[in-house]
Amino acid sequence: MIRLAGLGLVLLALGIGAGPLLSRSAWSHRLPKVAAFAWAGALGGAIAAAAGVVAVVSTGHHGLGHRAAEWVVNCWHHHEGGDTRWYAVNAVLLGAALVAVYVAARRYRRTLLRRRRHHEALQFVVRASSELDDVCVLDHPIPVAYCVPARTRPIVVSSGALDRLDDGELQAVLTHERAHLRHRHHVLLTVVDALAAALAWLPTFRAARRHLPLLLEMTADEIAAHRCGPRNVAMALRKLAVSPSPAGGLAAGGRDHSQLEQRLARLASPPADHARVRRLTWITATASVAVPLLICAAWISATPLLC
Repeated sequence: MIRLAGLGLVLLALGIGAGPLLSRSAWSHRLPKVAAFAWAGALGGAIAAAAGVVAVVSTGHHGLGHRAAEWVVNCWHHHEGGDTRWYAVNAVLLGAALVAVYVAARRYRRTLLRRRRHHEALQFVVRASSELDDVCVLDHPIPVAYCVPARTRPIVVSSGALDRLDDGELQAVLTHERAHLRHRHHVLLTVVDALAAALAWLPTFRAARRHLPLLLEMTADEIAAHRCGPRNVAMALRKLAVSPSPAGGLAAGGRDHSQLEQRLARLASPPADHARVRRLTWITATASVAVPLLICAAWISATPLLC
């Protein structure tokens, strides 16, 4: 019961309290990579705690997987006189967990399907760049640059963007998109979107779906600015301000002018190093995941494997 209470407290703290706290944090835009890791830690810890709660309630003290297995092997009679209310709670929790898994898997699959269809449609309207192995060119006057994860040529740049961007700005855009692909930002956003759809009743997951995209864009901006200079990144962002973000993809520009202004403001005044905040955030995010996992490990070690 103590372990169950501990997991419940972790779930409440991370699933309900962490989201609003991170959303209002003043340092997140100064340290976008660290802030993104903090969000990932809060989400991972909440998932681990929720899974632990379901596992502890569903198995009780009779053995791992006992309550599920008893429906198959008729193990009910081993513990006659048990509290039927506990079985009802167990059934509700298991049912809710299965529904959440189904919703998340369906949402994740739908995003992957939309991304694949978009990439397949692109093959009819783009041409391979003769100079860049990972870029395909879309013949369109509107300046567009984005990436859609694929095995070949995942970065799409329109002819309008090539006409408007100079060499330094183009390299900044390509570095930005390559940073997204190299750090698997699309995977994180797809997983967070699926979890938010399945666990919409937890504020942290809803807030993560809103705030993580901007943090990841700022992270890619930071990498591009470090290699190509903040001025080139800022000028490229202004020229690509009309380009939308495709389904399942990540665009260097974007139509959200509020977010664009925040990104430009950050490039105009690079923040000082905040080593103490960075260390504290990494430790807190790691602990957010480690604590529920350690509680689950302690519960497993004290629980018999057989009925």
